[in-house]
Amino acid sequence: MSRVVLAGVAATALVIGFNPLKQSLNSLTNYPPASGWILVGAFVLALAAAFATPVQIALSFAWNCFFKPLGKSANQQGRLDQFYLGQAEIYDKTRNSLLRGRTTMLKLSAAHLKEQRKQDPSKRLVWLDIGGGTGWNVEEMDKYFPIADFDAVYVLDLCAPLLEVSRKRFEARGWENVHCLLQDATTFVLPEWSEEGVDPEGALDFVTMSYSLSMMPNMLALVDRVDRFLSPTGLLSVCDFYVSAREKTSLSEVIGDVASRHCSWLTRLFWLHWFEFDHVDLHPSRRQYLEHTFATIKSFNGRNNFVLPWVIRIPYYVTLMTSRRADTSRATRAYEIDAGNTISVTASPLLVPARQSQLDLPALNIGLSSLSRNPSYRKLHRSNSRESDSTRIDIAPEEQLSSFHYGKRQFRVPYIDSPVHKEFRTWIYGFTWEDPAVDMQHLGLTSEDSVLCITSAGDNALHYAIAGPPGQQPKRIHAVDMNPCQGHLLELKLASICALSFEDHWLLFGEGKHPNFRELLDTKLSPFLTSHAYQFWRKNDQAFASCFYLRGYSGWALRLAKFAIAFGGISKEVKAFCKAPTLAEQTAIWEKKLRPVLLSKWITKLFLANPAFLWNALGVPTNQAQVFLSETTTEQFAIDTLDPVAYGTHVKTGAYHYQVCLEQKYTRESCPEYLTREGFEFLKANNGAKLDCFRLHTDSIINVMKRLGKHSLTVAVIMDLQDWFRNSLSDSPEKTKNGPCDLTLTIRALHHALAPGGRVFWRSAGLKPWYRELYEREGFRVECIHEREIGSKVPIDRVNMYASFYRAIKV
Repeated sequence: MSRVVLAGVAATALVIGFNPLKQSLNSLTNYPPASGWILVGAFVLALAAAFATPVQIALSFAWNCFFKPLGKSANQQGRLDQFYLGQAEIYDKTRNSLLRGRTTMLKLSAAHLKEQRKQDPSKRLVWLDIGGGTGWNVEEMDKYFPIADFDAVYVLDLCAPLLEVSRKRFEARGWENVHCLLQDATTFVLPEWSEEGVDPEGALDFVTMSYSLSMMPNMLALVDRVDRFLSPTGLLSVCDFYVSAREKTSLSEVIGDVASRHCSWLTRLFWLHWFEFDHVDLHPSRRQYLEHTFATIKSFNGRNNFVLPWVIRIPYYVTLMTSRRADTSRATRAYEIDAGNTISVTASPLLVPARQSQLDLPALNIGLSSLSRNPSYRKLHRSNSRESDSTRIDIAPEEQLSSFHYGKRQFRVPYIDSPVHKEFRTWIYGFTWEDPAVDMQHLGLTSEDSVLCITSAGDNALHYAIAGPPGQQPKRIHAVDMNPCQGHLLELKLASICALSFEDHWLLFGEGKHPNFRELLDTKLSPFLTSHAYQFWRKNDQAFASCFYLRGYSGWALRLAKFAIAFGGISKEVKAFCKAPTLAEQTAIWEKKLRPVLLSKWITKLFLANPAFLWNALGVPTNQAQVFLSETTTEQFAIDTLDPVAYGTHVKTGAYHYQVCLEQKYTRESCPEYLTREGFEFLKANNGAKLDCFRLHTDSIINVMKRLGKHSLTVAVIMDLQDWFRNSLSDSPEKTKNGPCDLTLTIRALHHALAPGGRVFWRSAGLKPWYRELYEREGFRVECIHEREIGSKVPIDRVNMYASFYRAIKV
């Protein structure tokens, strides 16, 4: 490790040494005046005791790292022994703040191993920690996955002084299954491999490398050797410093979050050459070759805020990987058939082994060498050469090798980061603003249905998977959203159902806060999240610290509602409104206390008639506002929305959309179906098998429908999406000469993807939305299911925000 970098650790240790002195001086003030000599003697003894250990560590560290002559060594082992000889005993005390990510690596690994152990409890488990040094990883891992549950643990290192610390550490813990190996990592051999009848190929179930890969002179040989001996179902976990490649590659796009991986040119230049002084190589090709050889399950990119936060920020990564020999046949089917991503051989010769000579593969990119190692893929694609040009084409052939195929569950269809995704910094909707119970009355879902819906917060998509007669839940639910953060949110809800108890699940999404979200994220939720989602929730790990529903863009609407309620002096009345035991009492509170404030002129003018508020807080764009303003006023629209809800729906026992708006949390009586104990247990049964119907797409609806193909859907629920489009009915010939409007193209894509008799359901802010005519032009029969009359006190559903509810049937 770089001597100059480690100088910061020494400085930190010296600063820490002043804390015991300060505590000693403060303790003297607690005694009354006494003999001066006694106080002086006590102070000197306390000072000596307080400073002995920190000063000794700091001086020893400074001497060994910065001043001690290392001499000349002919090989790597000699250099390591000379460098660590005098500091092996204090190594762990001086590296915690520098070597970030090791605990994260171990927590994620433990969570993965636990899920793997559930599938095969009797499977032998052998762990090799390469460059394990002092054995810190093994002792730390015991907190998350008992070391006693491993059949054997091997700590391998080329530095004898560090391994001596390991031996003492393991002897003190009484671990007889943990062994230390003084070997070159590129030629490692486990003792048991010498036994007769033992086949070393695929003998390792778990391999870790924490800040050792960058120190290996012959890194290529090491990676190839680990690949040879790692089991097809084994786990490789790596944590190390890195600098990103100068140019964005398709490899990084497929494997994880590009934005978090990127390093500025100054960061790349500085750290690359800084670490070279101590023979630590951070060249991007090291990480690229690692990801080329192994299949990524999880990837996280972080910054080490070392000594001076936000100034010294060394990039580091944590990645969990597995062998490309793993069986991915189930995932391949989910990707190609269920999610409509079949690759045309004619269009994508990269996937045809016979055409390998024609390829011009970029250096270290995932190509046929990696692909050919997967027997399940070869079997499934043996007849690909007979496919025609009409086969659907996905966005990139490299996605066949993405983490989607090797993860625990195939919820999230892989996607490539694009510029449009950068426009969404967080989620817009923390809760879904349509009533799924009314949807279910008209959808008529059966076990043969394939549903496409807008992701939003995922509440309605989950409702479709729960509600309905037993055994009649749809076989496939495609949740689509251009905002990747909405997909991250639904991923988290699916992971919560798979991994958590109902009480933890309720705290997260019922109460909207959990005291240990970060711990749950690493130790339980992570196996069910993609790299994109995990990276996002690590960055937003404070989302559940106080109130989740006050975050995101929809959180601004709730914050302003809280302000209006507090400013109007009706906070107590709002609580009474939400807890009113009867509808009559609720109505009385509304009329006397709440209505005069929430429907006042100043609320309407300041917020509801403000385009900036409508879009940024409520997600209502200008085009949608024009839909209802052509029929009514903003004030009347608010009255027609809220009055019927107060008079006709009971918040305490079911109108949960307003429950979360008014109190920023749900109650057990008033919450979405996935937050009821019955709904949770229904989805969690059989290891969450009912959740396998979900496919989460991060793309436009029109692109998803094109990939799904003809007659692949039976139902599409597109909420109020079409209100967002510009009214094109009155377009002049000049505007239409370049082709149909975007909404017409979307309707045509719906017509293509829906089977005969397929249905499209939507809501609109207008009573007579202009685009009904477009549906009739494109071969649909349009029916109005519900219409909210102006001035009516009868709600059309528990939300009552939209003026109409429509169905279009493919003729």
